[in-house]
Amino acid sequence: MNAQPKNPQRDNRQHYYTMLAIGKAELKWDDEFYYGIWLPMQGATKKDGKYSASTMSIGQLSAAVEQMRRSGFKPKSKKTKYTHDADWRKPRIAKLNAMWIKMADAGAVEDRSQDALETWCKRHHKKDRLQWCSSAELDTCVNMLTQWAQRLAVAVK
Repeated sequence: MNAQPKNPQRDNRQHYYTMLAIGKAELKWDDEFYYGIWLPMQGATKKDGKYSASTMSIGQLSAAVEQMRRSGFKPKSKKTKYTHDADWRKPRIAKLNAMWIKMADAGAVEDRSQDALETWCKRHHKKDRLQWCSSAELDTCVNMLTQWAQRLAVAVK
């Protein structure tokens, strides 16, 4: 298998193109201003009849993103997104644990541990850990546990 080595310069260019597109949208610049006025001021030249960021050097792209920042563009870090993504699972997993314990207290479940709950959920979603489940999979587990509790007349809410 011949793996092509990544071109760091190309990856970096793609990052700048993405930042320019996001900045253009966030700053609410229309195409006429962006392509007709702003890009040429940043050093872009015409390609296929219109000004294009792909004609700019890495230095020009970097300077253009900095100019957008001075104009009010505030790029958001990916780390913020990932931190947020991890947080949404905690309340759902806590809800599942609370429901599982209530089922155990009512005698419907023999083992009240989280390991037992994860084993039960694994049968339905083939995931070893609840933290690895998707939103839909966690919702399915909550709904299935709720229905099971209703059949046995156990108040889990």
